[in-house]
Amino acid sequence: MPVTVMVAGGAPLGGEVRVPGDKSISHRALLIGALGEGTSVVRGLSDGDDVRRTREALAACGAEVHHDGDVVTVTGGRGVLHAPGAPLDCGNSGTGMRLLAGLVAGLDGETVLVGDASLSSRPMDRVAAPLTAMGATVTGRGARCRPPLTVRGGELRGVEWTPEVASAQVKSAVLLAGLAASGVTVVHEPVRTRTHTEELLALAGADIDVVDDGAGRTVRVRASSLRPFDLIVPGDPSQAAFWVVAGCVVPKSAIRVRGIYAGETRAGFLGVLARMGASLDVATRTEDGVAPSADVAARPALLTGTVVHASEIPSLDEVPALAVAAACAEGTTRFVGMGELRVKESDRLEGAARLVGAMGAAARVEGDDLVVEGVRRGGRLRHFRFDSGGDHRMAMAAAVAALAAGPGESRVDGFSGVATSYPAFLQHLRHLGGSARVQLVAIDGPAGSGKSTVSRELAARLGVARLDTGAMYRAVAWAALERGVDPSDAAAVAELARDAVIDPGPPDVVIDGVDVTGAIRGAGVNAAVSTVAANPAVRAVLVERQRAWAAAHGGGVVEGRDIGTVVFPTADLKVFLTAAPEERVRRRHDEAADGISRRDELDATRAASPLARADDAKLVDTTGRSVEDVIEEVLSWLR
Repeated sequence: MPVTVMVAGGAPLGGEVRVPGDKSISHRALLIGALGEGTSVVRGLSDGDDVRRTREALAACGAEVHHDGDVVTVTGGRGVLHAPGAPLDCGNSGTGMRLLAGLVAGLDGETVLVGDASLSSRPMDRVAAPLTAMGATVTGRGARCRPPLTVRGGELRGVEWTPEVASAQVKSAVLLAGLAASGVTVVHEPVRTRTHTEELLALAGADIDVVDDGAGRTVRVRASSLRPFDLIVPGDPSQAAFWVVAGCVVPKSAIRVRGIYAGETRAGFLGVLARMGASLDVATRTEDGVAPSADVAARPALLTGTVVHASEIPSLDEVPALAVAAACAEGTTRFVGMGELRVKESDRLEGAARLVGAMGAAARVEGDDLVVEGVRRGGRLRHFRFDSGGDHRMAMAAAVAALAAGPGESRVDGFSGVATSYPAFLQHLRHLGGSARVQLVAIDGPAGSGKSTVSRELAARLGVARLDTGAMYRAVAWAALERGVDPSDAAAVAELARDAVIDPGPPDVVIDGVDVTGAIRGAGVNAAVSTVAANPAVRAVLVERQRAWAAAHGGGVVEGRDIGTVVFPTADLKVFLTAAPEERVRRRHDEAADGISRRDELDATRAASPLARADDAKLVDTTGRSVEDVIEEVLSWLR
């Protein structure tokens, strides 16, 4: 997933999408499946990194988890699960960490739960307190019990617990621990939260009671032996919210999101949009095991401000998308009681206000409230640069804001966090007619200047694809030599290039079905490649393919000898690498000094696209410098 994405507005969106399987249900299906005595089958599981971490954590605890296409099987049971021998890495997933804490509290031994820098800053005291009251030992850093989180399980006893703040994650952790506790475990919710854990526990045959009480709910669970189950995970409403909002605010659009979870605690954002005047068509369509699913169609309409209470959208996951809708509306929208947004993957309360301001509306934070003044009357949206800080929901909300901002392009940084929950987001954006690209970096320079090493590491740091154009010319040179074609026979080599099917990788370079990754670095190809590359007809063919590659990838890092001057003269950044002659000879240990000098002369003097530094290219002498040092300098020009 790219770190930076450029999203363009000005075009209507249209079509249908299916968002990933609901992330909350996916986590719980894996956990409860692992507690079941037998093999559970789950289809449509979320394909994000968060759920993958939970899957791997359960395997480390002894469950057998197999992934075959869209089908995941989980084989577990109390007699199978055990404390893992190494820390469980939850990545960026607060849901995974909190729910796993509840599960491992019922296992003998000690479990350490760790996460990335963002997750390590998030408080875990709200889950540590009830698990400690049940008899587990839970420790973390500081008064707020920040990760790494150490859980020592053992003899648990049931408790009655009323969370200070409505939290489906805390409730779920307590209920999962309660399955191994003596007596009855009771959770009193003053405000109802997502019911996924209760629904799945009932599906698995747990001894569980659920009683609604006004705006709240009481859940009781007793020690239970769970049975395996089959489940189809419906689409994630929190992901669907981005496309539904896009359908409401991008002019002339028509979007349908199919098969999303339609349980009462997750459909609140639809009620908010309807109250704002959105044109929505919600059709409940099937029963998929734990709750009805629905198709939701959205079209543009004149939106007006409203008041949104946290109880309408208990998880608050849809607030960033709704803030974009509020920015596009007429009048004031007040989001009330949103303090919990401060302790998500980022401070989403501040982030949502910052995004609204960036897109041309006005927003302010008043205590725990977010107040948005829409631009519908007398104002206009504008394009922007926004840093999501790696928060996946803020990044996707910013992409929707850019789609709504009219002609032009916005830059969203920190976009790679989207991989945690919605890896196909950009693919779906383009499928619906949106335009998104990544930064295009052109890297030129002579042999031995460090192009391959720098471009490879830079692409990895940016999270984008890389194209080695030299490998394409080398593949043609190899094919000519292999087929007995004289590299200086311009017409014959040009015909070969036009007919060849070349996959430049990475990782493998393939021409006409033959893997030539190693062969194209041999002495024969070294001697022939400059002659082949000087052939104007060959260059015309391969330049066209290089441009097609960049169009297909939406940008990337491209290295060669004419990238900034000929192939991509409007690249976001052009870099020309050089190095002292003796340094280049040392690096090109497979090529003699006279061979490098000959190639330099041929490359620089050829009539077709000679090696040259573009006027606006940044010059970098890599002599005696570390790769990291060079990469940091290049990245500084992109920031």
